[in-house]
Amino acid sequence: MAATLWQAFAWWGPFSPKLFPGVDKIVSAFVRLMVTGILPVHAFWTLVRLVVGFGLGAALGVAVGMAMGRSRWAEDLLLPIVSVGNPIPGLAYAPLFVIWFGLGDVPAILLVGFAASFPVAVNTWTGVKTVKEIWIRAARSMGAGERQLFRKVVLPGALPYLLTGLRLGLARAWRVLIAVEMLTSVRLGLGWLIFGAREFLNTDVMLAGIAVIGLVGLGLEKLVFERLERFTVVRWGMLTA
Repeated sequence: MAATLWQAFAWWGPFSPKLFPGVDKIVSAFVRLMVTGILPVHAFWTLVRLVVGFGLGAALGVAVGMAMGRSRWAEDLLLPIVSVGNPIPGLAYAPLFVIWFGLGDVPAILLVGFAASFPVAVNTWTGVKTVKEIWIRAARSMGAGERQLFRKVVLPGALPYLLTGLRLGLARAWRVLIAVEMLTSVRLGLGWLIFGAREFLNTDVMLAGIAVIGLVGLGLEKLVFERLERFTVVRWGMLTA
């Protein structure tokens, strides 16, 4: 249905075909770029930056969120910093990261990790705070140490919120990465491909790149987050599938 509406607007809408290509032209560009290997190469390097950057951000966010949730002094120290940094768009930091780390992959990866860490930290902290105190007291009364308490009670109890934070962090990482690839002069990447296509009004190429971003995001949701959710919180009865 959406494809039909798009095609109809491309035919009878106010834009020229160069500016608003039909579905057939977008599919043709997608196939051409896939066959020639251009799109897979750009997608691969974007995914590498995403995985590395998001991995760093997720690890940092979970550590900070857990510390804030389990320690009063850490909460007093870190929560104001996280609360101030979380609403600021990741791209606002881009000029600073370019000044500090130069151009290329390093600032792109670090900025992705930095931006993604905030929603992960906030949601992890919220999840830890929602763990029922009676669960913790019951575990301690049965002789659970701090490590067992963390593995058996705190982490499972906070996991639904943690997964939500990872989803939000990944979405923010995608937005920041595609934009920062246009700013940091990386040689390969979907952001660079889309930005380069804009210079020549290759709207079909731009839309093919955008489609890949959406497809990769959908794949990560279905293959990673849904499976992780199904094997943890759904199996434990904390969420319904």
